[in-house]
Amino acid sequence: MYPRTLVTLAGLSVLFFAACTGAHTASVGNSTSATTPTPREYSAVVKKKTILMGPPEYTPPAPFAAASPKIIEKGGHYVYIPPAYTIAKPEKGIEKYVVETLRQKVRRIKKFAAENNYDTTVAFFIDMQVKSGRDRFLVVDLLNDSIIKKGLAAHGKGSEKFTFDRKFSNGEGSNCTSLGIYKIGKAYTGAFGLSYKLYGLSKTNSNALKRYVVLHSMGSIPNAESKWPITQTEGCPAVAPAFLEELANILDNAPRNVLLYIYCGATN
Repeated sequence: MYPRTLVTLAGLSVLFFAACTGAHTASVGNSTSATTPTPREYSAVVKKKTILMGPPEYTPPAPFAAASPKIIEKGGHYVYIPPAYTIAKPEKGIEKYVVETLRQKVRRIKKFAAENNYDTTVAFFIDMQVKSGRDRFLVVDLLNDSIIKKGLAAHGKGSEKFTFDRKFSNGEGSNCTSLGIYKIGKAYTGAFGLSYKLYGLSKTNSNALKRYVVLHSMGSIPNAESKWPITQTEGCPAVAPAFLEELANILDNAPRNVLLYIYCGATN
C-alpha cells in the first residue's frame, strides 16, 4: 500500500496536468478559429503566393562577415568558402572575350530579334569562356555594333561546392548555367531584391523558368574586375548590385523585350 501523502501528490499532479492541458487546448482552439482560414480561403492564399521567387538574401555567418570575397551557394543553405580556397588552383578560361566570336553572336541576335519581335536596338551577351573575375557580361548597341557596358557575371557551380571548370546543363537540379538565348521578362522583387525573370528560348535552356533561373544581383559580386574567381550560383547569371541598376535602366525603358545570349565559344 502506498503512503497517503504519495497518493495525494499523485492526485494533485493529475489535476494540475488536466488543468494545463485544458487551458492549452482552449488557447489553441481560440487561435485557430480566429486566424486559420477555411479550406477555400487557404486555397486562395496558396494561389496568391505562387510567384517566381529567387534565392533568400545572403547574410554571412558572424565570423566571416568581414571576409572578402565571399563565395556562397544559392538557396536556403549557404556554405562559406575561405578566399584561400579560390586560389588553390587556377580557374579555367580566357582573360578576355573574343571579338570575332562576339560579332558572330551579335549577327545571330539581330536576325533572331527582327524575326521574333524582340528589341533590335540593344542586347545582352555573356561569354562563359571568359574567367568569372573578368568582364564577360557585355551590353551591345545593336544599331552601332558597339559595346556600351561591361561587367562581371556569376555562373552555376554545378554539383560541386565550388568549381574551377564550369559545366553547362539544362537539367533541373543540375545547378549549372544553361547556354542559349533568353528573353528577359518583367522585373519583380525577389529575395535578392530587384530581379528579372528569364525565359529560355533555346533547346539548351528551355527549363530556365522551372529552375527559377533569373537575372539578379548579389552583394558578394564585385563591381570591378578581379584576378580571383567570384561568387557562384545555382545557375543564375547574377551580377553586382550597381551593375544591375545600370541594366535595369535599359530594361525598364526598352520598347520590347531585350534578349540575353549566354554562350561559351563559337560553337553554340
